[in-house]
Amino acid sequence: MLKRHLLLASVLAGTFAVTACSQQTEENTEAAVESAGDDAEANVDAAAAEATAAEAEAAAQDAGAEVAESADTAGAAATDALENTGDAIAEGTNTAVENTAEAVADGANAVADGANDVAVDAEQQY
Repeated sequence: MLKRHLLLASVLAGTFAVTACSQQTEENTEAAVESAGDDAEANVDAAAAEATAAEAEAAAQDAGAEVAESADTAGAAATDALENTGDAIAEGTNTAVENTAEAVADGANAVADGANDVAVDAEQQY
């Protein structure tokens, strides 16, 4: 009977020990799983941040290229506009000079005609 009690006590003690170990193992497993989840989340957050930074850098480079391209286009348009303005000024100046020369010539002809008329009138009167 004593052997039975000792055997039963040993079995109960072993059962309690196994139960206690398995509960602690379960807690350790849960902690390990939670820690692994935290690590995975941190890695995902870091990867997402890195991807976002890469996307932001690419967007900034694209924006810079577009600004440079727009500046080139604006510069070319301004150059064309200045060239066209210069051409228009030259044409306008040439036209104004031609018209002025024509008016002066017409005026000189009118003065000459008037002087001739005065001379003819003077001859006829004297």
